[in-house]
Amino acid sequence: MARAATRKKQNTDRAALDPAAILGLLAAAGMLLAAIFLGGRPAAFIDLPSVLIVIGGTLALTAASFPARDLSHAPSTIARALSPRGSGSPKRVALEGLAIAELARREDLRQVETRSGALAGRPILRRGIEMILDGTRIEQVHAALHREVAMCDERRQQAESVLRRAADVAPAMGLIGTLIGLVQMLGQLDDPTAIGPGMAVALLTTFYGAMLAHAVLTPLAERLSRIGDGERLQHEIQLLCVMSIAERENPRRLETILNGMLPPSEQLEEFA
Repeated sequence: MARAATRKKQNTDRAALDPAAILGLLAAAGMLLAAIFLGGRPAAFIDLPSVLIVIGGTLALTAASFPARDLSHAPSTIARALSPRGSGSPKRVALEGLAIAELARREDLRQVETRSGALAGRPILRRGIEMILDGTRIEQVHAALHREVAMCDERRQQAESVLRRAADVAPAMGLIGTLIGLVQMLGQLDDPTAIGPGMAVALLTTFYGAMLAHAVLTPLAERLSRIGDGERLQHEIQLLCVMSIAERENPRRLETILNGMLPPSEQLEEFA
């Protein structure tokens, strides 16, 4: 039952979307659409070849810039940019780790395992406790968990690099599309009535490229970077708690060390 509850909670966290991210993107899209409709002729901003050049070209050149291994992990990692920080604040993670350390010292570490719901969403803490219960040496536990933290951070950095590369490529593809449109327009100079519409279509690819880069890709990259910073701190807190539990340290000492990692506004006072 506990494991089922843990899986259900994890799936719920994955499925959730951060209202701030969604509302921000929708607000930007809404203001642009309002400006387009208020200016009249919204159909003039729709051109399928321009969309194909910008989106197709951005996807193709971004894929060509990275090995397949990096690209395979990118979608799931990028999806986290639209998810709330469901794993909680660093203080919440520290409080949970401190409570588990106190329980393990007062009773028995296997009592923690039976309360697996407390470890939901804490992969480093859960993995560390499993290794300790299996009798793994402390040095091996630290090395394995440190490697796991580094791999999580590396995957996040790879996904961020993919987004930033796509944000660089999109405006370039927009410019390429504009040049293609200008060449086609200049080929029709004998028809003055075609110059205006041709110029408008040519400029649409630049518009699409700028929109894709600065209204979608760059905000997602920045958000993923900030989420990664928070996750890194949470992983380090979990790793510290695991090592404290493995060495049977006094929870008071663990609290002091954790407070050295937390900002002043999130200091722990469980043993104050």
